[in-house]
Amino acid sequence: MTRHSCYQSVRRLSVSALCIAVLLLSSCTSRIGYGVVQWSVPEYGLAAGDVVPVFIKSNIGKVYVVGSGPGYKTRLELPLWQLSLYKNRGAAVKAAEAYGEYRYTYAQVKIDGLPIRSDPENTAKMVYRLKLGEKIKILEKGEGSPVMSGKTALQGDWLRVLTDNGTTGWSFSYNLTVYDERDENALSGNTE
Repeated sequence: MTRHSCYQSVRRLSVSALCIAVLLLSSCTSRIGYGVVQWSVPEYGLAAGDVVPVFIKSNIGKVYVVGSGPGYKTRLELPLWQLSLYKNRGAAVKAAEAYGEYRYTYAQVKIDGLPIRSDPENTAKMVYRLKLGEKIKILEKGEGSPVMSGKTALQGDWLRVLTDNGTTGWSFSYNLTVYDERDENALSGNTE
């Protein structure tokens, strides 16, 4: 092997290694978009309505890999249902603004079998049955048909909700204990 052909082989190998390194490094930092957190992840300091960069979507693992913490350097996996994906930060920020007053609002179910319905009316298709004590995320308040007990309308509102398995729909608030997740005493009955 001549000195020239040896030099060309080393050069090709170096260029190949450089290309592979660039691809690997760029794949670690490239984003596929931005996500809006739909369900708070307090152990990572993420609240519903936070906007985070999304790096990977795994349909096999059914997760997004997102950035968290200072400079978004910490990578964590969130279930697909826990995040709404947008192509750019502006669209994600606009979507996050819709959380408004319900950003930190959750509810605990007071009775077993409370239905989640497709629309805010008692005769709408049931999409899910809640369990006693189950925690749900409140997304918004809506207008709907009153829920009756005999000839009397029950006190409450129709709320669009999200369960911890990703099911969304409408539930009537009469059998929900609605609370702000930032209030540590909200469900303990302690109001001090």
